[in-house]
Amino acid sequence: MVVLEPHALGSVSPPGRPGSEDQMFRDRLHSPDGDDLGEATYAVMIKPGEGIHLGAGERFRVLDVVAFDEEDESPFVGLLQVEAV
Repeated sequence: MVVLEPHALGSVSPPGRPGSEDQMFRDRLHSPDGDDLGEATYAVMIKPGEGIHLGAGERFRVLDVVAFDEEDESPFVGLLQVEAV
């Protein structure tokens, strides 16, 4: 189980990419229905099947991970599809 600290939009500097010295990963969270559930920043890459906790006590299981390309210049490294547990 990974514990995530939620952050408000724009409150975190852009994440480090794999291989960089600053290994923080910032992802958008979405439900299976496409609802935006916010974002999370953490020090490890999350994989499908893992459980995560948000700071507000919310628990989710990661169903799928869609990684963004570096060329996208997004502040996020990817999109996590999650369901409440």
